[in-house]
Amino acid sequence: MAYRLPFTKLLHHPTKNLLILVFGSQFHALDTSTGALISTTRTLISFTSSTNDDSVNNTTTTVINNDSSSNSIHIIPSTNIHQATIRTLAFYDRVDSNTSIPTLLATSDENKILKVWNCDEWRLRNTRPVSKRAMAMAFNKDGSQIIIADKFGDVYSHPLDPPEDKQNASTLLLGHVSMVTDMVITPNNKYVITCDRDEHIRISRFPKGYNIESYCLGHKQFVSKLHILPWANDLLLSAGGDDFIALWDYVPGKLLQTLNIKEIIETKENYDKKAMNVDSEDSIAVTSITSSPISQNIALTIEKFPGILIFNWDETEKQIRYLQTLHLSIDPLDLAYDIGGNLWVSNYVKEEQPNESLITVFRKSDNKYEKVPEDHPLIKQINEYGSTTVEKIPDLYTISHLRKNLVDWREQDDDDDDEQNVEEEGKNTSKRRKSQGAKKNKKKSKN
Repeated sequence: MAYRLPFTKLLHHPTKNLLILVFGSQFHALDTSTGALISTTRTLISFTSSTNDDSVNNTTTTVINNDSSSNSIHIIPSTNIHQATIRTLAFYDRVDSNTSIPTLLATSDENKILKVWNCDEWRLRNTRPVSKRAMAMAFNKDGSQIIIADKFGDVYSHPLDPPEDKQNASTLLLGHVSMVTDMVITPNNKYVITCDRDEHIRISRFPKGYNIESYCLGHKQFVSKLHILPWANDLLLSAGGDDFIALWDYVPGKLLQTLNIKEIIETKENYDKKAMNVDSEDSIAVTSITSSPISQNIALTIEKFPGILIFNWDETEKQIRYLQTLHLSIDPLDLAYDIGGNLWVSNYVKEEQPNESLITVFRKSDNKYEKVPEDHPLIKQINEYGSTTVEKIPDLYTISHLRKNLVDWREQDDDDDDEQNVEEEGKNTSKRRKSQGAKKNKKKSKN
């Protein structure tokens, strides 16, 4: 049997109708105003169900070429694409109309390869190796540097275009003693905010990261996600393995609010509590946080929870309030608001759910979210073309593994500890590589 690989990451451009959908080592670029695919790294295959069987094998497939029938979708040459699972990505949009730098997309994969793409022409600008696997990535304000936080706790600055004689040129900005799990650059370009597996949130001056402005301390478990509110750039949201989401005035490191999200899903929602193990103290693992400047709504997803928590911003009290839960028939993997306020959701379609849509969109009308119909132009094309097929859907629940009682990252070797390529996992049962045997000592005998 062959199954469709879910989209593991969604990233929407801050000012354009442009959404990147990542699946394994590939990605699509989609126009969120029309639902039309703009560019892709993979030859498109349209899947049309021909039977009621729960297998993609029983479908009619049509290869879509780069011609007028597919609205001139740009196919990126296979020689330019990643060869391993894309781990993280970031957009740069020029803030000065006089600059010559175009709209850029940076992507980094499991093989420690960084690629920069020109989104105006959909061509590869440059590619280079980096020293460690990236956990988070961002451009600085003028687009001249790419800031990368790696799994060994270091944050490096990489030039946009590396010198030919030193492709891996970089400058160390700061370091944690634990794995950095997320990072953001403040809109004013003054601070780099990092969080780690040891519950810490650090506010460091940028680019002189050795100058620590403050810490935001209050989490008891790992912190997996950071989000600066676009309508209040001095405020930061954080969440991870704790039962709550926290709101900070981050420059002085002041905690303004905590909101218990475990209590919300325990008392107000109906779902499979055994799958999520909600009765356990370690049941919460926040996978994504995003917000819409238009509605001032905040959306949050939790690992193994088949829904999306929506919060509203209370401008009078300067706090967030629980608004509603968007119920899904399937667990979400990632989500992103477009510039029109629509909420795009990537679904964790498993082997027993092959007929579920890979992408769901919610539109807000009269202060209520409504699910867009399956045949709506916004999602019809992307769900029809899908991603790629694999023989086995891999385990894509990764955030809960950050709990320190499950894995000690310090004991793992950088070359062996990362998740295997998603597409490889899909085709073969995931196995950890066997360590090489110790070399035999040879003794020279003297006569």
